[in-house]
Amino acid sequence: MIESLGDHQKLGKFLNVKGTNIFTIDKGEGETVVLLHGFFSTSYSYRKILPLLQESFRVVAPDFPGIGFSEKSDEIYSHRMLAGFLFDFLTEISKEKVHIVAYDYSAPVSFLLLNEHPEKIKSLTLISPFTTLESLFSYRPLFFLNKKLLGDLVLKVSGREGIRFLFNHYLFDKSNPISESLLDDYQFLLFRSEGKRNFLKMCQNIDRGIYAKKDMESGMQKMIGGKQILIAENDRNISFKETENIKQYFRLSFAQRIPGGRMLMETTPIEVVHKIENLVRTFSRK
Repeated sequence: MIESLGDHQKLGKFLNVKGTNIFTIDKGEGETVVLLHGFFSTSYSYRKILPLLQESFRVVAPDFPGIGFSEKSDEIYSHRMLAGFLFDFLTEISKEKVHIVAYDYSAPVSFLLLNEHPEKIKSLTLISPFTTLESLFSYRPLFFLNKKLLGDLVLKVSGREGIRFLFNHYLFDKSNPISESLLDDYQFLLFRSEGKRNFLKMCQNIDRGIYAKKDMESGMQKMIGGKQILIAENDRNISFKETENIKQYFRLSFAQRIPGGRMLMETTPIEVVHKIENLVRTFSRK
């Protein structure tokens, strides 16, 4: 297991994607599995499952532009901008179809990619996803941060204890709270000066229009490969109705519920690895 943020940084490299240096972990051989982070997370959030998956597959985990260790893009943040980035990134790393693991915010980014380029994805694992813009805006931490002046004020006033409350209350499991050292790591990755500005811009520039919603729904319907949805039992942000919406969009009879907090790759990594491995192996032959 990757023990520290320093170890994680040493394992990475920078991949130039259309002029922007993107911090990327790229380890292992075989079928390519791409791990995409969401809000309040980076590629570092996958450090517990990276070593396990790379025993069987090639595992690639980027930081989105301006987040974590990646350079900021000159483009304005939005779902569509990140979907375009994701297409360029996938084109750089592989000529073949890839398996996507999308957590949180990166789920709708993946849907927009699917709408334009369904040929790029062989299987899709969604972890604690948002499937509609309505559900995204019911996400309580985002409710405050997506407002420009209020978001800046909330992060400035809340400080370390506010960040601790956010992680323990919304992202982790209360029975297994975030450690002091891990809190230090996330505070450095997401809330230091330039990183905080980029993180807030991501929160505050979300595609809200009806056309974005239609394109996301269209992308979900174009997904013909393997797909699964992993929902945390203790997730405060995904309601029963949202789970039913997810199942309907993907024509699945059930969503898989896993013990733990919303950030399942942090709270229940072994079970997440098993789910990903099973789907990737099943659709590696397709």
